[in-house]
Amino acid sequence: MSLAVFNINDAGIQVSVDGDLVRTSPGYAVLDGNRLMIGEQASLNAKLLPRWTNNRFWSQLNTNPLPNNSNDIRHHADLAFAHLEDLWLPIKKDVSDTVFIVPGYYSNENLGLLLGLSKECGLPVKGIVDQSIVSACNLPLHSNVLHLDIHLHSISLTRISNTGTLIRKDVKNILETGLYTLMDRWANIIAGQFIQSTRFDPMHNADSEQQLFNKLPAWISSLDGDTTHSFQLTVEQTEHTIAISNDNLLKACTPLYPQIVGAVRNEISGNEQTSLLVSHRFSGFPGLNDSLRLIPDIDIIDLNELKSIASATLHQGEIVSESGAVNHMIQLSAGEVADQPEAPQPAKATHLLWRHRAIAIGKGFPLGHDLSNGPTPSNDPVCTVYPRDGQLMLESSRAGAVRVNGQTVTEMMTLEPGDQLEVADEIMTLILVSSETAR
Repeated sequence: MSLAVFNINDAGIQVSVDGDLVRTSPGYAVLDGNRLMIGEQASLNAKLLPRWTNNRFWSQLNTNPLPNNSNDIRHHADLAFAHLEDLWLPIKKDVSDTVFIVPGYYSNENLGLLLGLSKECGLPVKGIVDQSIVSACNLPLHSNVLHLDIHLHSISLTRISNTGTLIRKDVKNILETGLYTLMDRWANIIAGQFIQSTRFDPMHNADSEQQLFNKLPAWISSLDGDTTHSFQLTVEQTEHTIAISNDNLLKACTPLYPQIVGAVRNEISGNEQTSLLVSHRFSGFPGLNDSLRLIPDIDIIDLNELKSIASATLHQGEIVSESGAVNHMIQLSAGEVADQPEAPQPAKATHLLWRHRAIAIGKGFPLGHDLSNGPTPSNDPVCTVYPRDGQLMLESSRAGAVRVNGQTVTEMMTLEPGDQLEVADEIMTLILVSSETAR
């Protein structure tokens, strides 16, 4: 008996089986002639095939006729069905029960349509739970809780009451601007910097424009507190690199921050202590947490990307109905939170040791295949090593090209100090270099 969780957010629908994330797929559809591309494939072709692209079918889930519709694509529900089926079929044989995590702005009509599409796909849906409620479970929270999330076309703020039971009180779309607009703004800022610094215009060619948009989401989410950041594009075997400042990137989002801060302030009464849960989809946004910290009486909790899935899996006994009815849960038990402080997390590795050289991993190291001169960053890496949520991750880009401790890496794994990476018959060891070891 395996449980699949579908976390519905059009910025990236997460699919897990028994708590393990198996896929993240953005809510994009692209029509190329008679061929419909959906999800990741559509997102990777949206700039190459821009004549017919739709990324609103999850945020506007309805059966209203589309302009230029066809027999196969009549409305947004048809696109949502195609996406849902594409996500479901690869895991179908391994799953007995399914739970949906849904955004708070979904109406009863949206939920009814989602259940209808699921039945048509053959999904065994056993429960639906509110995104904000499931994100708040098992956390040390004040009685007043707010959840800030971003979607492709909006930013939402949900108010939750915590009395030992988490109850959703109010949901507002505080802005009709989301990741789609912000990514477009950031792309244009980066393109302008390329033109100014190198006279190369990545927007002049569809291939380089698509490459820029493909790299941008992960690049933004990996930004740290540095004042400048490097961005690279390789076009026709020529590498173009720029340094772009936080101040430049802030131009895209600073108009939004006062409205976000104002909306949060409006949900706090007097000197009421409030827990503010910030979605992982805001990760890397320059200056956002600095702006939020200006609000008195709040504790900011940055959620990691698997928080909702982990909580839905843990609380499936409350979410899945024994009667067979599918309930929309807008309240859950808060769950247990340990009284004692969390044990310190083991330190993550900071460097790759190759022969007698230690190479810093920094905020991310895309490792090239050619190690004749040691580990070097590459635009076509065999794998990428990067820190995330206090851990060091390895993500493989080429099947069978990387081994860790003698085992072939197929997708993604956590690394620890002392682990050995093997690429092209060269061995590198993960080591920790700290102020203590440096003395």
